Amino acid sequence: MTTAPPLIALAGNPNAGKSSLFNALTGARQKIANYPGVTVERHVGRGSFADGRPVEYLDLPGSYSLEPSSPDEAVTRDVLLGRQTGERRPDALIIVVDAGNLEQHLNFAQELLSLGLPTVIALNMVDMAERDGLTLDADRLATAMGVPVVPTVAVRRRGIDALGAAVAAALSTAPSPVPELAERARRDRARALSSAATISDAPSRRIANELDRVLLHPVLGTLVLLALLFVIFQAVFTLAEAPMGWIESGIALLSEAAGSLIPPGFAQDLVIQGIIAGVGAVVVFLPQIIILFFFILMLESTGYMARAAFLMDGLMAKVGLSGRGFIPLLSSLACAIPGIMATRSIPDPKDRLTTILVAPLMTCSARLPVYAVIIAAFIPATRVAGPIGLQGLVLFGLYLFGIVGTMLAAWA
Repeated sequence: MTTAPPLIALAGNPNAGKSSLFNALTGARQKIANYPGVTVERHVGRGSFADGRPVEYLDLPGSYSLEPSSPDEAVTRDVLLGRQTGERRPDALIIVVDAGNLEQHLNFAQELLSLGLPTVIALNMVDMAERDGLTLDADRLATAMGVPVVPTVAVRRRGIDALGAAVAAALSTAPSPVPELAERARRDRARALSSAATISDAPSRRIANELDRVLLHPVLGTLVLLALLFVIFQAVFTLAEAPMGWIESGIALLSEAAGSLIPPGFAQDLVIQGIIAGVGAVVVFLPQIIILFFFILMLESTGYMARAAFLMDGLMAKVGLSGRGFIPLLSSLACAIPGIMATRSIPDPKDRLTTILVAPLMTCSARLPVYAVIIAAFIPATRVAGPIGLQGLVLFGLYLFGIVGTMLAAWA
């Protein structure tokens, strides 16, 4: 009679590096399938401890809470509680937390510890945290949490052997009981644990935290968002004036050169009025398009897009959309197709269908260059007040009209 190898589950918030850690622990010995009754992938792999004992690893879907709001989170809860059909309850648990976002991840980690399973915390992506100037004390965190904490870098296989040894030791040790805390108490304790485990922090991170007090404020943050969008659309036309003039001058010179080289007739008309004028009519708006996408990329790379998503979550709920619908609608500002695909994270079918139907109404990035071209062609480049131009105001209004129209359609 054979005994099944111990089953170790990997759990944690999304984007904590669970899958990378799972791959490092199992190598190529893994199997992918769906859980019975749900279209959620299950990743199971085999590995071994240092003494040669076999072990199975289970990569659970990313979750923020054991109170599920999506099919993925429901699977994670059911597996950890032993309710999932066709899946035995794990014998131990590896909680994967992002070292660079410790406070948020420790909130869910405390909830997982209350399950009473032998547990080890993998403090993952410590290299990224150190790169950002954040230094953490894993031993201090382990003492506060009451479970082993192992620093890891999954993509480089750093700490994998130590993690395996800690899991093997945890299996032979009875877990200490951990009281279940309310949500507010967990958040307060996660903040205290994160602060206690932090040895040093970079000035840039402290500055970012202070900025977030303003950028995420329900009133000041909204004003900053509107002001930022207004400045961007004004800059699209103001900064593009000079390069557009250079392009127009170049096209004029090219037309004169072609006129002097090609004799009058059909060929000259084709080259000057057809090819040069036709291509030039489009190329002249290229500076506006480049400037517009430059600002969009800057907002994404600086992390402001994520802050805008958090800021707008309350507004989404007021117009009848799920708070989770803001990310799909935000994605629709780039393209409606990935925005519609992202609605799978919305658990309620009605909210999901509503978001799918209104997502194409958002002003996607493909429309913005068209707006810029049409505005430059038909709206005079006049000044309204100081550096504020009429063209930028019109583009800003069209952009807001798309957002307001989407909200009104969802509310109706």
